[in-house]
Amino acid sequence: MYETYLKLSANDLHNRLTERKLHPAEIERIKAEVADLKETLRVSRITKTQREAEWLKVLQPLRYEINNARVGMRYGGEKSPQDERKLAFSEYIRIMEKLVAMLDAPYKALDHTPIQIARDKGLPNDGEHWTDWIPARVKDKISLLFDAVPVVPRGKRKTPFQRTMLPHQHETAKVRLLTKTRKEMETLERQATIKPTDARTAKLAQMRRAIKIIEALDKNEAVPATWTKLSMEGG
Repeated sequence: MYETYLKLSANDLHNRLTERKLHPAEIERIKAEVADLKETLRVSRITKTQREAEWLKVLQPLRYEINNARVGMRYGGEKSPQDERKLAFSEYIRIMEKLVAMLDAPYKALDHTPIQIARDKGLPNDGEHWTDWIPARVKDKISLLFDAVPVVPRGKRKTPFQRTMLPHQHETAKVRLLTKTRKEMETLERQATIKPTDARTAKLAQMRRAIKIIEALDKNEAVPATWTKLSMEGG
């Protein structure tokens, strides 16, 4: 009903309604409804953009690993038996492609973030990384297949299900996590200065250690959403 009005600025809308010689109260009612609808659409666009970004954090490294595995399956040539290699890589690719297919519908719908779905499913780490979506028994099975692959000269054994990110994702996530952690630490330091407690002192020590771990992450290593997860992963 208001599709045309949505494209107009507030002033243009007012002038358009005035030209229609509507009652002032009716003009204000329409303007308010159009403003509400614009705000609803704006929030919806922002929400979908944010959700899409969250899904891409999961899907881009997954698709990248599928491509890596396809290359890996071709590597080796005549230098080593191919049966074990083909079996390991083909099964690994099959599992990853199955996950892509499973996540395709929720990614396109953008009704929920991957974290929301992961929590409903009880997945580890809130499903932050695509490897969190693969059951442990499946990971074990694939790992055993790769253990059986002969290593070619000057080659190295493939390690499946590594928690890696694309370099640009890693850098963005690392900067965000460092900024958020330092800000939280500054707040806690002020609180500890005013009212020191053993709990606050211990938490500050954990946060300082977490910052060192974050700064030392490799360029393609997965970055968790919060310092607490990273601190626990680091021991």
